[in-house]
Amino acid sequence: MDIRQPSSWFDFGSLAELKAKGGAQPEEATKGVAQQFESLFLNIMLKEMRKTVNRSGLLGSDTMETYEQMFDQQIALGMSKAGGIGLAPFIEQQLNKNAPVIPKTDKVPFALSTDVALKQRGFDIERR
Repeated sequence: MDIRQPSSWFDFGSLAELKAKGGAQPEEATKGVAQQFESLFLNIMLKEMRKTVNRSGLLGSDTMETYEQMFDQQIALGMSKAGGIGLAPFIEQQLNKNAPVIPKTDKVPFALSTDVALKQRGFDIERR
């Protein structure tokens, strides 16, 4: 089943379609739900990151903040569609209890153990 993914941050039709299909076939809708959650998480993360930037009074306005929010929402959606930060597969696994364990691939951001990654960067690790 192909669940249509939203193409912009204001595409509420695809979210309603995802909700309707999720009631009938929840196993197949989990990928879309996980991707939407990751998009929401990325949007919140971008919003909080933007708060840390010093603002000047020269270009700041309510209109500018509105456009920045819209831009952040669209960027978050694009990031999640392009693979995001690797959060969606784990959310999908938790939502779909019957799914097999996700194999470690190059797409999973933490495929190496911490010990191996630190040793590759020249750190010595003492075992206790």
